[in-house]
Amino acid sequence: MELFLNRSTVRLKSCRDKYLFAENDEESVSQCKDGTTRNSYWTVEVVDEDCITLKSCYGKYLTAANKPSIPGMRARYLKVTQTRLGNRNPNDPMRTNDDSSITGKWNSALQWLPVMTEVYSEVRLKTHYGNYLQSNKGPPPLGNMVTHDLPRKEGPMNKRITWQVEMVESPMGLLKESESFKSRMTFYARTFVSEIQKGKERIKGSAKNMMNKPQTSQQ
Repeated sequence: MELFLNRSTVRLKSCRDKYLFAENDEESVSQCKDGTTRNSYWTVEVVDEDCITLKSCYGKYLTAANKPSIPGMRARYLKVTQTRLGNRNPNDPMRTNDDSSITGKWNSALQWLPVMTEVYSEVRLKTHYGNYLQSNKGPPPLGNMVTHDLPRKEGPMNKRITWQVEMVESPMGLLKESESFKSRMTFYARTFVSEIQKGKERIKGSAKNMMNKPQTSQQ
């Protein structure tokens, strides 16, 4: 789990040198060459010592949906989506619903088990049902599709379930940024108080000078 620290931000690069990409429709997931956009950034949330969740820039979780990406292919190329938790229930404002009937953050469809490979920075993300997060290639509708599927025999197909983890921002970096912000705010507060104190001293000095100034008698 060293590659997936809690609250860290990562990118996942496929064997095709494309990044796991959260589409702008806030539901679809694909692959994209551009790893600099925030759509390629995923926030890690550690569930326990074995499982993690990955949250997109839209605040939605990477989800292994039980739906085919290609109509008619029920057992293969299952869809991977983004799922938001806690949407408002239109029939009851006091309650919330989750996308795709997901019942909560701890639902197994949101959880991924990192399986390390012989290469330190590479990982395979496995669902609780034995499927793996898979990059695809080929003519439409495969294209840049990302699915979850059962592992194939050893060989080129296994490369499709292998992802390289790139750290974008670590929790320590966030902590340092927070500490830096806190230090700046403390400095500004002290400077502000100091300026107020100086202003008070100047007012006192002016008032004292006015009182000590000799008054001229009127004839």
